[in-house]
Amino acid sequence: MISVNDLKDTFFQQFNCVKDAAYFSPGRVNLIGEHIDYNGGFVLPVAISLGITALIKKRNDTTVRMYSCDFNEMVQFSMDDEFHFSENKKLHWSDYVKAMLQVLKDKQVTLLGADILLASDLPLGAGLSSSAAIECLIAFMFNETFYENNRVALAIDAQHAERTYIGVQCGIMDQFAVANGKTNQAMLLNCAEISHQFIPANFGEYQFIIINSNKPRSLTESKYNERRAECEQAFKLLKKYDIAENLCNVHVISLAYLEDDILYQRSKHAILENQRVLHVVQALEKGALEIVGEQLTESHISLDTDYEVSCHELNMIVHYSTHFDGCIGARMTGAGFGGCCIALVKKDRTKKFISYVAKKYTEKTSLSASFYEVNIVDGVKNLDDKF
Repeated sequence: MISVNDLKDTFFQQFNCVKDAAYFSPGRVNLIGEHIDYNGGFVLPVAISLGITALIKKRNDTTVRMYSCDFNEMVQFSMDDEFHFSENKKLHWSDYVKAMLQVLKDKQVTLLGADILLASDLPLGAGLSSSAAIECLIAFMFNETFYENNRVALAIDAQHAERTYIGVQCGIMDQFAVANGKTNQAMLLNCAEISHQFIPANFGEYQFIIINSNKPRSLTESKYNERRAECEQAFKLLKKYDIAENLCNVHVISLAYLEDDILYQRSKHAILENQRVLHVVQALEKGALEIVGEQLTESHISLDTDYEVSCHELNMIVHYSTHFDGCIGARMTGAGFGGCCIALVKKDRTKKFISYVAKKYTEKTSLSASFYEVNIVDGVKNLDDKF
């Protein structure tokens, strides 16, 4: 999280006034349960201490002036403007702002203008849900009284903004985690029913580390659509023989009915990944962190070999992470083909871990990885001058 105090001078320079309030909206990481949200499975996301910090001064007119520290850019528009969106254009960061405001307009929320400064420590394009973070942030700042006590509605409205006006047919996990996160707790989200419960996620002597491969995610959208179609095809065949209502709940023995090797592999991942989520939940509740680590690594192997969404760079990070004495597990997280991995590492060995993995990764890929030691935090919130 970027300190509010570090941003006050910039806010005054840009707007010639002093902020009214400050907010923070976190990014998210999925601990386990990858590529099964659209197959009716369980996922286990957490809100993380990297995110977007915002300073705001409310206005009495309808003008919105918004400055992004990351892009060094000011955007200005009026709430009275008719916002235009196109799925085919190259998206601008302000499109996510306007998409969320349009949803509030659609809901007949009274909207006045504001001067807003945004600063993020989320790495761009790394799959840590910067889009969900900005969507939930904007909604919360402009309709805090309602969303403070209606956080499921916040997640649904933020997802609606991205689907309807940005044109990305995303699932609910990202917005749900950003809106509903709780400190030191993971969220067991049932994607089939959109129900959730919180699971203690205290890692004790271990540090939760995000490792950004810094490889641009390529082929993600096309491969995502391909994997989704393969799963749909597999379940269409399997439901003739199995009473399950979705692929993740098909009985493993039913996989014998699949003659196509590819469909078998995709289905195998979905079913066993769903089981791994539940194993991790049980292990977290018992404080059995070694089992958590084992399940993370098994998840990565499955994503690489059965679901085929990993890549050389992610495999190298996981390989060297899991061969380091003090790391109990690691896996890729997100859509794949680049982006990030996560690892659980003994706190007294994190510096050596980072040095070792960074060196080996560069030797094997000629890329430099970025490392983030993060905590599990609350969802989007008013900072109330605490920082």
